[in-house]
Amino acid sequence: MKMKNKIGERIFNLGEKGFTLIEIMIGSAVAILLLALVSGIIKSQGNTFSRQLSLNQMETNGRAAVDFLSRSIQNAGYNISRGSRFLAASDHYISTVFDENDDGVIQNDEIITLSVSNVAKQYTETFTISPHFDFDDDGQVDSIETQDYEVGLALLGPPFDIYQFIPSKTNSNIVKNAVVRNIDNLVIRYFDKNNSPLPEEVSLDANGLAIPPYTLSKAELSQIRKIEFEIIARSSDEDPNEKFVDSGTYLMGSIAAQSGSTSYSDRYHRRIFKAVSSPRNLVTAPFGKIILSANPNPINCPQNKTVVTANLVNLEGDQVSDELEVKFNASGGEISPKMAWLFRGETTTALSYDWASSILTTTVSASTQIEFEGKKIAIYNAIPVTFDGQFLDDFDAGLKPGWIEHPKSSPGSSRWIVEGGKYRTRETGDNESINGCEHLKNYEVLVNIQKSTDHAQGDYFGLILRSPPDLNNATSGYYMVRVVCFSCEGTNSSNHRYRLELVDKQGPYDSVLTSVDLEPSEFSFLAGEDYTLKAIVTDNVLIGKFWKSSELEPSDDPADTPKPADPPEPARNGRTIDASNSSYSQGKIGLASNTSKNTFDNLVVKPLS
Repeated sequence: MKMKNKIGERIFNLGEKGFTLIEIMIGSAVAILLLALVSGIIKSQGNTFSRQLSLNQMETNGRAAVDFLSRSIQNAGYNISRGSRFLAASDHYISTVFDENDDGVIQNDEIITLSVSNVAKQYTETFTISPHFDFDDDGQVDSIETQDYEVGLALLGPPFDIYQFIPSKTNSNIVKNAVVRNIDNLVIRYFDKNNSPLPEEVSLDANGLAIPPYTLSKAELSQIRKIEFEIIARSSDEDPNEKFVDSGTYLMGSIAAQSGSTSYSDRYHRRIFKAVSSPRNLVTAPFGKIILSANPNPINCPQNKTVVTANLVNLEGDQVSDELEVKFNASGGEISPKMAWLFRGETTTALSYDWASSILTTTVSASTQIEFEGKKIAIYNAIPVTFDGQFLDDFDAGLKPGWIEHPKSSPGSSRWIVEGGKYRTRETGDNESINGCEHLKNYEVLVNIQKSTDHAQGDYFGLILRSPPDLNNATSGYYMVRVVCFSCEGTNSSNHRYRLELVDKQGPYDSVLTSVDLEPSEFSFLAGEDYTLKAIVTDNVLIGKFWKSSELEPSDDPADTPKPADPPEPARNGRTIDASNSSYSQGKIGLASNTSKNTFDNLVVKPLS
C-alpha cells in the first residue's frame, strides 16, 4: 500500500524491503577488510618514504663532512704570511689556516678547526692552537698578533657531530658551531712527501696504515703532504622495519671505539665515505704564487677534456715574465703535456678522462722553481677537477632533455609519455627510450617499476645498458636487464610467472645471457606496488637485480638470493643474476617495454658502490 500526500507525491512504500542484519554485518566486515588493506599500503608507503628521507639526509651529511674537510685541507696555507698552514692534527681533529675571502689578510673565522664532539659541555679531551690573525682589524697580521686557545671536546661516544671552532678576537674563548650532524666515526691519516705515515713512530696495521690514537707534533705538521680521511655517517632515525639490523665493528683505536663500544648492532643505517686530499699551497711566501684554473669545471659527459691554465704572479699579483718550466700532475685522468714553459707568466695543459666511471674528482697540480735571494724556491698549487656523468630523472616536472625514442615517433606525437610524475610507453611492440652519456663505461643504474594491471603473455620491461646513440642502426646492439611475463595465461594473476633476464640485444635478435625464474611462491609481483630494477656494469661483468622496493636489496651474488629470514634480519626475496660478456664497452642508458601496463620512476645513474 502506498501512502501519498495531498498533491499525490509518493512518500514511502510499505512493500519495499531494507537490508537484513546479516547483510549489514557482511558489508561492515568487507569495509573493515578494505580499510585494513588500505591502511597497510599507506603504512608501507610511509615507511618507504621515511627510510628514503633518512638515507638522503645521511648521504647529505656524509658528503658535507667530506666537503668541509677537503676544502680545509686543499686550501691550507693559502695567502698566509705568518704562522703555519696546520696548527694541530690528530686522528679525529685538524686545524688549518687559509685566506678564504682572498683579501690578503687572515681573520679569526679563517682559522678552520674541525673535530668530532658530542653536545655535552663536559670536556673529555683538550688541545691547543696558536694562530696568527688580524686581531685589531688594521688590515695586516703583525708578529705579536697571536695567542693560545684551548679547544675542548666532549667525546662520550657515537653519534658525534662535526664542529667548527672559531677563536675570539677579544679573549681566549672559542665559539663552537655544529657543521655536520650524525657522524658515527672519523679517522684522519697523514703522510709526508715520501708517502710515509705520520707521526713517525705510529703503529701500522697490516696495510701499512696508521693505527689510532695519535697526535702530530709541531715539527710533523710541516711535513704533511697528503691526508686521507674516512667518515662513517649514520642515519638520524632507525629503519622503520623492526627486523632490520645493521651491525659491524669500528676501527681499532678510532674515536668511536675509544669513547664507546667497539661494535654496533642496531636499526640505524650507516655509510662510509673516504677521500684523499693534499694542501694546494705547500709554499707561501712573499715571492709569488701559482694560480690554477680549469675550464670547464666540472666537465659533464659527453665532454671528456678540460683546459688547465697556470699563471705565475708576484706578490703584487702581476704576472712573472721569466721563462720557467712548469710541471703538471693529476691524481686521475690523463694530463698532457706534463711539462710546459711559461709565456708571459702563463701556460696551459689539457686533462682528459675516458669515463671509466660516472664521476671522478681528481687533483691537478702545477709546480715550478724561481730564484729568490740566490736560492731556488719551489712554488706549488693544486685544484680539484670533477668529471660528472651522473644522471637523474624523477619525471616530476616532465622529461629532462636528451631522451630519444625508438622507433621514432611521427612529428607532433610521442610513443612515450609522462603522467603523474611517471614515465611509460603508450604503444605495444618493442619500444625504447635512451638518454645519458654515450661514453660511460662502468656504473650502476636503477629505476622504480610499478604495474597498473596484470601483464599478458610476453609482456616485458627493462633497463638498457651501453646503448649506441642511434638505435635505428640494425647492426647496433646493447645490453638489457629485463623482467618478462613468460607464463601469464588465465585471470588468476597470483599464478603468473616472471623471469629476470640479462640480454645481449642485436637489432631484432635477443641473446639471453642468463636468467632466473621468479617463482610466485617466493616472489610476488603485485599491481600498485613499487619494485626496483637495477643493473651494474663493470668492465665485462653484468649484474641484474629485481626486488620489492620496501624490502632490502638482494646481494650482488646470485647464490645468496633469495635469502630467507635470519632473525633479527628479515628475508631478502629479491633475485640477482650475473653474466660475463664483452660485446659492448660503453654507451647510453635507457628504458624498454612492449606494454603500457607498467610505469618507470626515479631513474638514477651513479658511480659504482
